[in-house]
Amino acid sequence: MILISLRTFKHILIILFILAVCFTMSCYAEVNESQAVRAIIGEASGEGYQGMLAVACGIRNRSTLKGVYGLKAKHVDNEPQWVWKLAKKAYRASLTGKDITNGGTHWENTKAFGEPYWAKHMVVTARIGSHTFYKEK
Repeated sequence: MILISLRTFKHILIILFILAVCFTMSCYAEVNESQAVRAIIGEASGEGYQGMLAVACGIRNRSTLKGVYGLKAKHVDNEPQWVWKLAKKAYRASLTGKDITNGGTHWENTKAFGEPYWAKHMVVTARIGSHTFYKEK
């Protein structure tokens, strides 16, 4: 039988609490604001505020930027300052406002590219501007 002092037990509890907090925070730390804003611009710079907000909601629902084309889109660096401000506003609104994509985690500009092959086993959650939003069934 292992006996530990009350002091040691308290230390173990504190360490477990700290680890739990760090793990919980890391779940939300994967998307930082500057990268999210860049991805929003790359995905929806021509879609206005509503389109940017929709992509921002999709990013929040995904909790990751993995696979988001817009993050590395070349045109982003050439966008005017007002587009950056609008994208930042959309990202911040997505943190506290209504999810206008209804849980969408994936999206495609279906007006430009048509229905994507990867969406055949997904359900459409919203159509906003040129984008269609999807989530897994």
